Amino acid sequence: KDLLENYSRESQKVSYVMVDPDKKPALAKQYGITEYDKIIVESEGRSATARELSEEAVTSALIRTIREKKKSFYFVEGHGEHSIDDAEREGYAFIKETLQKQGFTVKTLLLLTERQIPEDADVVIIGGPKRLFTKEEFDLIQDYLNRNGRLFLAIDPMLETGFEDFLSAWGVHLKDDLILDPGSGLGAAIPTINPNTYPPHEITQNFDLATFFPVSRSVSFDPAKAEKYQFSPFLQSGPETWLTDQVDGELTVNAMRDQKGPIIFGGVVTPNTTNTSMTHPALGEPAGNEPSTRGPDAVKQMRLVVVGDSDFGTNGVARAAGNGDLFQNIISWLADEGDLVSIRPKEIPTTTLLLNDKQTGVIFSVSVLILPLGIMGVGLMIWRKRRCL
Repeated sequence: KDLLENYSRESQKVSYVMVDPDKKPALAKQYGITEYDKIIVESEGRSATARELSEEAVTSALIRTIREKKKSFYFVEGHGEHSIDDAEREGYAFIKETLQKQGFTVKTLLLLTERQIPEDADVVIIGGPKRLFTKEEFDLIQDYLNRNGRLFLAIDPMLETGFEDFLSAWGVHLKDDLILDPGSGLGAAIPTINPNTYPPHEITQNFDLATFFPVSRSVSFDPAKAEKYQFSPFLQSGPETWLTDQVDGELTVNAMRDQKGPIIFGGVVTPNTTNTSMTHPALGEPAGNEPSTRGPDAVKQMRLVVVGDSDFGTNGVARAAGNGDLFQNIISWLADEGDLVSIRPKEIPTTTLLLNDKQTGVIFSVSVLILPLGIMGVGLMIWRKRRCL
């Protein structure tokens, strides 16, 4: 009752009734209730059931009920991508589960067997491919973007997938480089972003959680494309990070060779509304035609999100800090689900404290050296004073 009272207090459009299924068995049968402590949410003839008494479950049921269309997200497979059915450390099973809890349909997509990306694909996610895509697969992706599709690309460094050339038509450059964060407490190859330091964007609006990215590459934009496409960065490393193209051997910073941070490694590409054509020169289309928005849907625009790392959404790290929330924020924004960006409740057991080397050194010095030595010094003073008496 306390939980539901919070919803009712926040909005006059929400009201609730407590029902004892033993006293009203007909009503319980009508809604298919066979257990206690179940919440049924109804709105305009649609209903959903919250299977547990939690804010996340109730909010999910509310969203599923008021949503007229159940949106579908497709995760591409067949090139070594992270699998949504893999519950091990490198899988995306946690992301799949959380999206389903919010009322979305999550499916897999094998491009080699499809003639086109399904019409109901609200967002297509390609997370961490390890093999080259074929021209036919790129044609399917291009056709999907022609239909104002929404694409989320998470491309790891030190791998060749074909997107390096494919994305150049939109002005996006993926180089064979690596971001180094010497001050990261997680390792030099794992850059971290502190809260309130994200570049301004709807994806990270009011997002006050730290995130970290195991092995990430830079994402840059060609200024020559600025008149045709808008590029909005939303992920960048700190000022003490470095970008190096020496990815073999020991990862060390060379100030004479490497580029000083901050380094952009996540951005959004959207077409200018003045463009009317949408073809792709890299796929053999006539020169001078560039990707843009067209078709009967004049409101919905193509959205392309590119991140230089895919591991930040895997099961092993998605529960830590704000990694999983950020991954979901990206998908929610692509799907025009702005109400789901940054509203997820935090689970206390997953709270993670990220410290850099300087902070770790201070804590070590105070707790291991200064405090014990101080106590020992006070003890020696008292011992000497008593001995002199």
